[in-house]
Amino acid sequence: MQPLKNQVALITGGGRGIGAATAEALARKGAQVIVASRTEAELTATVAALRAAGLKASLIVLDVADDAAVAAAFSRIAREWGRLDILVNNAAILLRGPFAEIAMSDWDRLLAVNLRGAVLCARQAFRLMRDSGGSIVNVSSLGGLPGTDKFPGYAAYTVSKFAITGLTEALAAEGREYNIRVNGVAPGAVDTVMLRQAAPHLRTRTGPADIAKVIAFLCDPAESGCMTGAMLAINSNQ
Repeated sequence: MQPLKNQVALITGGGRGIGAATAEALARKGAQVIVASRTEAELTATVAALRAAGLKASLIVLDVADDAAVAAAFSRIAREWGRLDILVNNAAILLRGPFAEIAMSDWDRLLAVNLRGAVLCARQAFRLMRDSGGSIVNVSSLGGLPGTDKFPGYAAYTVSKFAITGLTEALAAEGREYNIRVNGVAPGAVDTVMLRQAAPHLRTRTGPADIAKVIAFLCDPAESGCMTGAMLAINSNQ
């Protein structure tokens, strides 16, 4: 069965990790997936693997923090595919350093990618989805939820993910009249390159494919059509 057949899905940060796994999960549900990130080599490898498996995949090299680049990417999607049904805002960077010493240029860059990028992409997605509806899934973090453990040195990242949680709730309210559902996932530790670089001491049995299954559930109206404004916390099986 292909419940997402003929649907078009854009996954930012789609060259590796959770993004690449999500692209595969959505493609296996029948979607035409478009993976986007700044790293062309990773995107090319991801698309090649998906196509080798008989799945429909394309790529767009994109800095999600660049307003003009995002506008051009969505114009290309409208021109080449004629629609957008799914957006997964997954692109993010991680910087570590004591709060009092962090360079504001680093703080601004992290917020530009993690938050501004999601805002720019969601805004363009709304414009393409207003007539036919759609689904947006934002990737937050357990660190972006109140009452969860926080770690020294990750203030900027934590703030960006709290903002993603708030953005999800705000856009769910905005999207209701257009049948645009907006939900999110807040994973804990996931075995990705980012985790291994940021916290090599952490161990987890939760992989990108595990998170991708939850994202695919939220993208599929047959499975989660009653849901909007939800942020699903995923407590990793340490």
